[in-house]
Amino acid sequence: MKVTPTGDGAVITVNGVEVTVTVRAKPSVPAAAPAAPTLQVQEGRRVAVETVKARLAAFLSELTVTEEAEGIVVRPTGYLGRDKFTSIAATVRGLGGRYVSAGRESRFVIPVE
Repeated sequence: MKVTPTGDGAVITVNGVEVTVTVRAKPSVPAAAPAAPTLQVQEGRRVAVETVKARLAAFLSELTVTEEAEGIVVRPTGYLGRDKFTSIAATVRGLGGRYVSAGRESRFVIPVE
């Protein structure tokens, strides 16, 4: 086996067969996203719509946040992609909420009491 570095990866040769490996940078997640996993709401405290909007500020252009009978409901307005979905889900969990998978009616729900 022979490994030959290139400017953006390497060429690996095994038994006369060459495999080219290219390394690319992964797209970054919005700056607000890393803080999401550390957010916690104290047990028994009421969460306000304004609090949810503040915590999801980086994603508000792609979400609707409303207070409904089941609690504070956060709905995506379109496809979020894995990174944004993961960041939003972590923030919602930190606020005591959960994801409800229901096809086109899928949403995040945060109990208000």
